[in-house]
Amino acid sequence: MTESFSADEQVATNETLLLSKLEQLGGRAGNITLQRELQWDLDAYWQVRDRLVDSGRLALGRGKGGSVSLVPPVPDAGGVEPQCDDQQPSPDRLAEKQLYGPVAEVIRTQLASDLRFGKPIVEITANQGRKGTGGTWTRPDIVMASLRVFPHVPGKFFDLVSFEIKPLDGIDITAVFEALAHRRAATQSYIWLHVPAGEDLPNDLPPLLQRIEDEAARYGIGMIVGATPADYSTWDIRLRAVRHDPDPETMNEFIAQQISMVSRDLLAQWFR
Repeated sequence: MTESFSADEQVATNETLLLSKLEQLGGRAGNITLQRELQWDLDAYWQVRDRLVDSGRLALGRGKGGSVSLVPPVPDAGGVEPQCDDQQPSPDRLAEKQLYGPVAEVIRTQLASDLRFGKPIVEITANQGRKGTGGTWTRPDIVMASLRVFPHVPGKFFDLVSFEIKPLDGIDITAVFEALAHRRAATQSYIWLHVPAGEDLPNDLPPLLQRIEDEAARYGIGMIVGATPADYSTWDIRLRAVRHDPDPETMNEFIAQQISMVSRDLLAQWFR
C-alpha cells in the first residue's frame, strides 16, 4: 500500500480497491483469498474489511477462514416514506405495503412516546427487494431505534425495536415466529395486526387472535391490534414486548446493512 496519499484519501482508495477486487471475484470471496489477491498484509486487510462491514458495504459469511460478500446500498428514504394517494389509511382491508407508511408514522409520533422511547429514529426496512437479510425472517418491516436514559438507573440504553406488520388477510400464527427471528438483532420485537372496524370479519378471527396472543406471550413478543393504521386511538397494545440484549456484533451488522446512511449518521451522533 502506497503512502503517497493523505490518510483520508488512502482509506478511500483502499476501500475502493477491496470492493473492486471482490466484484472481480464474483461478489463473494474468502478472507484469505481476497487478502492474497490484494497482496496486502493481514493487519491492513482486516482494518479495511472491518470498516466496510461497519459501513454496510460488506456482509460477513461462512467458509474456511471466513468470507465476505458485497451488499447492495440501502436506499436513503429518510425514515418514514411519504404516502401516495392510494396509501391513505381507511377502515377497509389494506394490502401490507399500504400499512407501512401510516403505521411507521404513528410509531414515530405517538407509540414511541407512549412507550417512553423519547425521540426515535423510525425506518421502513421492508422495501429492500432481494437484498440479503442474513437468514429467513430476519428483516423486519419497520425498525425503531432509540437511546434512553432513566433517572434512577446509571448509563444510557440503546434499543432497536422491530415490527412485523400483517394485513387482515395475512394474520397467522407464523407472525410470532417471524418477530422472534428479529430478536437476533432487536432488543424488542412486536407484531402489528390490522383488524379493521365496521366490516364483517371471519368467525375464526377472535380465537386466532387469542392463540397468537398466547404464543407471543410465551416468547416475550409484543402484540398490537390496530383498526385504523393512522389513528393511534384505535391501536390496542395487547402485549408489551420483553426487552433482551442481542449480540452487539449482530446488531451492528443489521444496522450497517438494513438502515439508511442518513439514519446511521444520526445513530453515530448519539454515541459521540
